[in-house]
Amino acid sequence: MNLLHRNTEPGRKWLGILLVIVFLLGSAGAGHAQRFFSVVFEKLPQDYQLYPRDEKSEANIPISGIVEVAGWDYVSVQVTRNNAPFKYLKANLQYTGGGKVGKFSTETKIKAELAGYNFAVYVCKGADSVLVVNRKDVVSGDVYIVSGQSNSTGFFTEPDTTRFCRTFGRITDNLNTVPYNPADTLWSYSNMNLYQNGVGTMGFEIQKQVMQKSGIPNCLINAGFHWSAVGDHAKRNENNPADLNTGYGRMLYRLQKGGLVNAAKSYIFRQGETEAYHEAFNWPGNFDHLHKNLKLDLPNLQKIYIYQIDIIYFPSPTGAEIRDYQRRLPDIYNEITTIATVGTAEFDGLHYGRAGNQQSGFELSRIILKDFYNSTDTSNILSPSLKKVFYKTQEKKQLVLVFDEGQELVYPTTYRTASGVNLEMKDFFYLDWGSGMVTSGKAEGNKILLELSGPQGANSINYLPMYLPEGGPYFPFTGPYIRNSKGMRALTFYNVPIGTALSKPVLTAEKQGDTDVKLSWQLVEGANKYVLERQLKGTSAFSRIAVLDSVTTQFVDKPNHADKIIYRLKAENKLAESDQYGLAEIEMPVILGVEKDRGELFSVYPNPARKNDRLSVKFNKSVTGEISFLDMNGHALSQQAVRNETETIITVPGGVQGIHLIRLKAGEKEWTKKVWVQ
Repeated sequence: MNLLHRNTEPGRKWLGILLVIVFLLGSAGAGHAQRFFSVVFEKLPQDYQLYPRDEKSEANIPISGIVEVAGWDYVSVQVTRNNAPFKYLKANLQYTGGGKVGKFSTETKIKAELAGYNFAVYVCKGADSVLVVNRKDVVSGDVYIVSGQSNSTGFFTEPDTTRFCRTFGRITDNLNTVPYNPADTLWSYSNMNLYQNGVGTMGFEIQKQVMQKSGIPNCLINAGFHWSAVGDHAKRNENNPADLNTGYGRMLYRLQKGGLVNAAKSYIFRQGETEAYHEAFNWPGNFDHLHKNLKLDLPNLQKIYIYQIDIIYFPSPTGAEIRDYQRRLPDIYNEITTIATVGTAEFDGLHYGRAGNQQSGFELSRIILKDFYNSTDTSNILSPSLKKVFYKTQEKKQLVLVFDEGQELVYPTTYRTASGVNLEMKDFFYLDWGSGMVTSGKAEGNKILLELSGPQGANSINYLPMYLPEGGPYFPFTGPYIRNSKGMRALTFYNVPIGTALSKPVLTAEKQGDTDVKLSWQLVEGANKYVLERQLKGTSAFSRIAVLDSVTTQFVDKPNHADKIIYRLKAENKLAESDQYGLAEIEMPVILGVEKDRGELFSVYPNPARKNDRLSVKFNKSVTGEISFLDMNGHALSQQAVRNETETIITVPGGVQGIHLIRLKAGEKEWTKKVWVQ
């Protein structure tokens, strides 16, 4: 224990030593977890502790307790940030109980940033002080949970660590399966002690990527344990939810003791192989039980991420059934995102090498960064997920596979396995569980078009094998697979019903008034909704403007735009959609460059204009008032005063497009003119 006391005279030197002796002798009382000599802390940071950040991206650090020796004046705290002085705190001691016990309390805030804060706590009397305790490398940040079976842990062998990735508590023996020791309540860097402070290779990669790209420290609790079924993870003792004998209880205990229960933002789950091996059953029902427990005990949980299991070797359709249920989880629980594992590097038929676990962590980190940190890397970071399959025509010689919108799909060429076997993607689509009916395929945006060997009557389709026998010619399965432009593999699907394309809608467009467009169409048989989109001249993409119910046949659009507009409409139902859009074009009038009516008070030039153009506004006579640039709803985007002027300049705001208004207000009167921004 370091003792710090400042003395300038021999007498004061001996007085300081005496104070220290009295302070030390005062420690003879009963032991306490936060006791240091005669100071008992109620609140005190731990070494390496992460405090959850608040909505202002900072955390409050309280330090409080009692001093059990009379005669001390105050407690001081020297706070450093990255070892540089940051703040000095002082808390006067308030003695009670005959003057023998003094209370103190102070606090400070720290930012959620890549910086560590140290706290040195002293008791002081006059010019003398005694160092009570040092706390080092405290941070503020976010909290995540990983759980599952062996593929969630990577066997806790990851050796890498970094200063701003933290964990709390420890991994128990036998791959985190034995009861938890309640005394294991220390903070550490992730993987600081191999295995004991392990977060797994996948978990650490998630932490590292999120920390580096967000600039925010984080804590990850890996609650995974080996040989587990989802029912094991859902096992919650209602009388003692933090039961140290259950996997769920061990997880909850660590979160409670770390002060993290209300801060857990997401739960990452990688499990399902046990059920695929027929060692446990009812994955959907037990997962629902787990989901309800998480919602009960983690009130601020926002996202749940599920890894769809890979293609394993157990000869049963159960694995494919579990994979398909995991694919459909986002349709059942709106906070769930499912990510594919098929095609992950270093797959051995059950587990993955370090590179594969790092890949899984990296791929999920991009989604977390999108969901929580406003990342701009959002395109094609999700695993493509099938939405519907239908025959393109009544001849049933082609199939259309529709995936989620925005996916830029890639259909693979011939795939050569490590063992030298050439495989074709067409051979891994199964119609009514049979292969050989697909002759070729291609990708078109978010769709896959399959050419069939002839008219088919199949009612269902599977993608990729149910299982792959161990020792087979291309075991383990490493490809081929459908992917997107970022390399994310499509989620496998099983026993998906096949529909038939709906008719192409007949769409018409006509001008209604000066600025509106009336769109009309006839009902399409079998449709339960219509999706309407438009494309403005000068843009390359269509944007959705409405989703309408099955009985609607008209829509009035307010495009706030001049020149040519293209509209398109498709009909949809649960199984299929129109294979072709109904199209309609319309020309909206362009406003003339200068209004010529002699009765008008002002003119605007140029018109049409472009973003950031300087518009010349000329008045027929000297004017005093206010000139404004408005949108069509009357909201002012800019405004400026004019004083006895015949001309002024107003700048078109950036980021606007379409018809807008220039308004002049003079006294109680006002005049407006339309201007078109290209």
